Amino acid sequence: MSMASPRPQLSLDELRRLKWLLGGVLALVSLWTVFFLDVEALGLVAVASVVIGAAVVWPQLPARVPALVWRLAVPAIIAAVAADFYFSSETLPVLIRLAVLLVLYRAVAYRRKREDLQLIVLGLFLIVVAGVLTVAMEFAALLLVFTACALGFLFVVTLIDMVDTGPRVMRPEEMREVPAWARGAWRPFFAKLRAVADWRLLGFGGALFLGVVGVSALLFLLIPRFEIGSSFFLDKYITRKSRTGFSETVRFGDVSELVQDNSVALRVDLASGAKPNADLYWRLVTLDEYTPQGFRVSSWMKAHLRASQSVKRVVPGGGAWTAGQMVPGLWTVYVEPGVSRYLPLPGSFAVLRLRDIAAVQVSLPNRLVALQNDPATMTAFQIEGISLAPIVRDAGFAALLSGWVRGDEAMRRERRYDARTTLAGPAGVDNEAVLHRVVAEVTGGATLQPEQFAERATAWLRKRHAYSLSVRIPRGSGDDIVRWLDSNEPGFCEHFASALAVVCRAAGHPARVVAGFHGGALNGFEDYLMVRNSDAHAWVEVFNGRDAWTRVDPTPGGAVGERASEVAQAAERERDNSWTARLDSLRVLWYRRVVNFDSRQQVELLDSVKSATTSTGDVLRARLEEWAKRVKAWLAGPWNWARVARALAGMALASAVLVGGVRAARWLWMRWQLWRNPAAFDPVRREAGAHLARLREMRSTKHQAPSVQTRGREVEWGIVVDELQRLRYGRRETWPEPRGVFRRARKVARG
Repeated sequence: MSMASPRPQLSLDELRRLKWLLGGVLALVSLWTVFFLDVEALGLVAVASVVIGAAVVWPQLPARVPALVWRLAVPAIIAAVAADFYFSSETLPVLIRLAVLLVLYRAVAYRRKREDLQLIVLGLFLIVVAGVLTVAMEFAALLLVFTACALGFLFVVTLIDMVDTGPRVMRPEEMREVPAWARGAWRPFFAKLRAVADWRLLGFGGALFLGVVGVSALLFLLIPRFEIGSSFFLDKYITRKSRTGFSETVRFGDVSELVQDNSVALRVDLASGAKPNADLYWRLVTLDEYTPQGFRVSSWMKAHLRASQSVKRVVPGGGAWTAGQMVPGLWTVYVEPGVSRYLPLPGSFAVLRLRDIAAVQVSLPNRLVALQNDPATMTAFQIEGISLAPIVRDAGFAALLSGWVRGDEAMRRERRYDARTTLAGPAGVDNEAVLHRVVAEVTGGATLQPEQFAERATAWLRKRHAYSLSVRIPRGSGDDIVRWLDSNEPGFCEHFASALAVVCRAAGHPARVVAGFHGGALNGFEDYLMVRNSDAHAWVEVFNGRDAWTRVDPTPGGAVGERASEVAQAAERERDNSWTARLDSLRVLWYRRVVNFDSRQQVELLDSVKSATTSTGDVLRARLEEWAKRVKAWLAGPWNWARVARALAGMALASAVLVGGVRAARWLWMRWQLWRNPAAFDPVRREAGAHLARLREMRSTKHQAPSVQTRGREVEWGIVVDELQRLRYGRRETWPEPRGVFRRARKVARG
């Protein structure tokens, strides 16, 4: 019989301690999903995480809190949420903050079954909200951890409920005393947990969990796709703010702050065969109205966009948009949340397709496509028939401008866009005097066309001002941009763009500032274009007086950052093979295959899998046929003693390798079993057991007539069996010398 001690079991108090640990981890994981949401709750989540972590490490702390605090906790939460609802204009952020407070309360208070179930429900609420409003790959990892913790938590709660017949709700007076399960240290508990754990069962459970995850992923790829984005309502109750520099107002210094952010703003799957262009300008927002603080989108432009709003998925670009340098193929753009409600466009386009049906505002003459609100999640859209020409066709602007100048009453009644905003600049005698002097220096008294004037004004600005992220506006009277223009201070792209725009307007040429991105780097792992927030840029569009706006980039180097040389430009076009790019490529795979995975991509994926499987099968079949032909030709060849000797030597070598591999695998298995359970897989005990089994089998199969010789062997057999049993089942200090016992056992077996 086996003398191995039975596996220890966890007591009821130890189960309660394990439940406390799993509940704390579950609460922390659910709280951390809030970090993926753009809500004002991150500070609250950080404080709650610290408090919950302290309560998990020291479970006796809740009993040290005064009873008055526990009585007032729920009324205080209700009052705080009521005040939050009163002062907040959004519903969902208030609900998220309420859930965070409730998770904090439930996680740090002692719980019984009903409170445990409440904790799971609150955590699920945060998980569901984050799942709807985020597409981060890190959230998927937290979701798997939450699922595993929730399953383990429910399992332990069920075990406790089967034994504990007490009340299902924690009474307030019970919070004053430290429960028995909370008085011990964690180190002995973890040692007991390790002794109790059945690693085979845990491994099987982990493999089963991973198998369920894999099957779920496979079903996700195979089941028919349908759009669910419009079925959720949560994104309607949260508003994301655009990043600085890409809202409808750009103040001096906003873009320079954004340039210091190196995170990725948008990613682009280029058309098949398309080459990345380091001179790509990603146009976001047109700023046509000047203010002393900077340029902004005029009220006329906003009204024009609102009037064009409609619910659609496909936006036609129009025939005039396809002129110029046409790039064939389909581009897919993934825009991170918080960039802007305006969609980044590399140029004119023929067709733009959104991922979901949405309220869209379109101004084709100004090449603007905007969503009604800033998207709360990643936005994906496709553009086809792209023209990268540095012009924006607007054949009606000249007539529109002349109509407003001559006071066309019919046009005023139609409340169309006021084109005169593109001519208005800094007001005041001092400002106008400086601008007229600069215009005279630029033109030299000659009459210049708009493109010629913009070119000379750009040269004048670059001669007077250097490029720098640190900008100092000189003190004095007048507008900031006029004082900077009249100085020799360095500036950033929005200073150069604003200065060129006001100088062009002072010369009578309509001009506007455009904010967006310039350039991008090609990811070295997935062959897509990464455009970072550090690529933020501002430039100018000057009307040519006829039918188009022409792009002019007055910033030295004509790019974002200090790209002042051709060497830097060449480096920008190189592939990004850094670890940051590698991690970003995983995010893009997540976007492509999970977030933006529709029926068309499903068919493409299945076709690619089918093609890869077919090609792999063809290659394998061809190789097997080739090997069969070689074996057949080798067998059909002439045989002699040398060839027979080589064949036998090869077979012997193959047999030796096979036997050695089997023995090595057996040795590794034995060593692993010995490390896992030394008492059950001791090599001496195992060999003693093998000898005992062999002797008992021989005893049962051999029947001899009694004689003096056989009686002597019986005595010797009994002595050897007794020694083998001591080696197999006895304590180590009572063992005889194992080698001698095994030698005598083999001798008895031979006899």
